[in-house]
Amino acid sequence: MAGIERIHIESDFSRDRRVRMARDHEPAMDKLYREIFTKIGMPLAPGASEIKCTKDEARSRYDWQEGVDVLFYFVGGTKATLQEKCLTFHTSTVTFEDRKTSGDKGAWYYCTAQYYFVGYDRTNANEFQDWILIDLPALHRADAAGDLPWKFNQNKHDGRRATFRYLYFGDVPAACAIDRYRRAPQQLPPRITQAAFDI
Repeated sequence: MAGIERIHIESDFSRDRRVRMARDHEPAMDKLYREIFTKIGMPLAPGASEIKCTKDEARSRYDWQEGVDVLFYFVGGTKATLQEKCLTFHTSTVTFEDRKTSGDKGAWYYCTAQYYFVGYDRTNANEFQDWILIDLPALHRADAAGDLPWKFNQNKHDGRRATFRYLYFGDVPAACAIDRYRRAPQQLPPRITQAAFDI
């Protein structure tokens, strides 16, 4: 079993620019995951693989029903799940869908991933200037305790009206962050200031 196993649902949606961006960044994310989990004493088994499936196949439910993009297999024999996001926005936030356009509960409520990764590439270099890996159940516990300063926003793009909740990287409690990193690029793209990296 490969240490990193990705679920790729093959559909028209797989040609979406966000999906393409995420797939282009998979080697960079794999490298990060290996470094992070080795650093905390939980090395991943060697190798990486992908599960190609359609939405009608049982394995695809990990992604579209449970919000899980990646399965981890550790050298010690245990397994974990991850949701990952690759973004370009000028501010570093951890964002979750709160309500779908239909009004149904969004991924914050149904995502069963144990870890949540968000990485920002603002230079189109297939590398991240800043990223965070979160212990998602710990974040849910912090939310239940009322310890998170959520902000809310409604999507107004692509005809969607879903609402999102988000936290700035700096507002994620240390107890919920497995690891985080920030590095301002040598040259910032237009409209991005150094403040985007101050977490």
